[in-house]
Amino acid sequence: MNLLNKLMVGSVPSGLPTLDGVENWGLVVVAQVIGLFVFFLIAKHLARFKIGGIIMTCIVGGIATFVVQNWSQVSGWIEAFIDTF
Repeated sequence: MNLLNKLMVGSVPSGLPTLDGVENWGLVVVAQVIGLFVFFLIAKHLARFKIGGIIMTCIVGGIATFVVQNWSQVSGWIEAFIDTF
């Protein structure tokens, strides 16, 4: 029976995929979607010559991208803020 266990465990590759790769891929996709949306809004505001809209779009897009890429840190800040009450 021990031989059967060794054969079955030995046949499984050591580098099995984990959910970390899927999570990182998902974060990259979300960040790219935010980037595309920001570029669209910048082009729209540029066509209407709204400089304030371009600046605000850059600020909001940067904040959204930072939140997506650093969610654990941001959630820690939110939890610490809630605990102050």
